[in-house]
This record gives sequence, C-alpha cells and structure tokens, in this order.
Amino acid sequence: MLNSGQQLVAKIMGYNPLSEEEGAEPADLSACNLPKDIKEGWPVVKWKGNWYNVPTMEDVEEWTFDSVCFTPDEDEVEPDDSKSWLSILGMI
Repeated sequence: MLNSGQQLVAKIMGYNPLSEEEGAEPADLSACNLPKDIKEGWPVVKWKGNWYNVPTMEDVEEWTFDSVCFTPDEDEVEPDDSKSWLSILGMI
C-alpha cells in the first residue's frame, strides 16, 4: 500500500497501482523474451530491449582490476563507459 505522499506522486505521474488481488497473481513472463540460458533465480537485466543474465562476481571482480569491461552484448569498453556492466550495475 502506498503512503499518502507516494499516492500523490503516483497520481501526478499517471501511475495506477495494482489492487491487492492483482498484486497476488503470479507475473506472466512469457512475453519477456528472457535468455534461454537463464538459471532459475539468477538475476537478469533488460538492456536495449533484450534480457541478459547479470555477470558473476568473478567477472565483475576481474573487470574492476582490468582496463577492459564488457557490455551485455559483449562489446569491449572501458570500465567507466556508461554501457559497461560495471556502470549498468551501479558499481562505477
């Protein structure tokens, strides 16, 4: 349930919150085009209209100590590039 301030912002933004009934229904993800290799419970990120598995901590650790990082679609960029995984994950 939204508090009164949140309700005001929601109204201004045109947001119509779900009812308790609607919020209790499981989400239908069939139209989301999730990655085929997704692990159950593994986080994903939608980027440029496609879904990508979030990289492992091992990958993130390697990129923080390297001068190269990757984008979700495997382009090589500098770690502080706005399209790098480190930027997307809010680590830079």
